[in-house]
Amino acid sequence: MWRSVLAGFLLVLAGALTVPSAAVAAPSSQVGYVVQTTDAPVPGNETLQPGATVGPGPDIDAPQQPAQGVNPETRKKLWLGGIALALFALVYWRNKKRWAKWKAGRKSG
Repeated sequence: MWRSVLAGFLLVLAGALTVPSAAVAAPSSQVGYVVQTTDAPVPGNETLQPGATVGPGPDIDAPQQPAQGVNPETRKKLWLGGIALALFALVYWRNKKRWAKWKAGRKSG
């Protein structure tokens, strides 16, 4: 029961955060239209004429940035995140055991 209540609460919360205000349509007098006035080719949509050549492509052996290693601050944040995740897992496991024990006691009594 509490899981469905929690799921409903999270659904309502997510909806409230994703839709901050009501949508307002612009009046028809403020709607603008984009019109292409030239016959310039659209990039990526050109046709190759017979006898034409294609320019060179990107360099395959482009220079790479040197490896900088792991920043000590990043390493500290990763350790703290790992510890927080481990504590969360321990609390979850403890609560799961307590819930199972409570549920079993309620069924028998």
